[in-house]
Amino acid sequence: MAEKQVDVRAVQGVLYGVYKALYGVVGEGAAAVMRKAAPDILDMFAHLGVDFSCVDDVNKLSTKLGETMVSTGMCEKMNFSLNGNELTTNITQCSFFPLTMKLKEDGIPPFGCPFAALTIAIAEKNLGKRARLKSLEPVGNPGDTRLVVELFDK
Repeated sequence: MAEKQVDVRAVQGVLYGVYKALYGVVGEGAAAVMRKAAPDILDMFAHLGVDFSCVDDVNKLSTKLGETMVSTGMCEKMNFSLNGNELTTNITQCSFFPLTMKLKEDGIPPFGCPFAALTIAIAEKNLGKRARLKSLEPVGNPGDTRLVVELFDK
């Protein structure tokens, strides 16, 4: 099947409804549901031909995930830095920024970030770490986001 460009507005519309409903049903537990979904998201990426099995350290995580997210149009750039047990990712022009801001306006904290889900799933499956979303906040220019994931030894 040939790759096709999908209008990001359609994806945001679908995700908005799913995230709002999920938060409405389970409230603060929505983050736990997304955490549970993260390995399935990673598996689906593999099924679709995006293989993260080569990632066996944080540097490869940043390279492979960054390249994948940029090449799929999910953002313009990703920069990673590891400080102690915190993996910080600066995302430039996140395609989901308007979705995140709309959810925030509606009183729903960010919990469904695809970048966070993949980072957590890869860290746990490939790096043998326990991972948890610490923060996801807009920074700098509109569209720019900082994601912080805590990594722990299992």
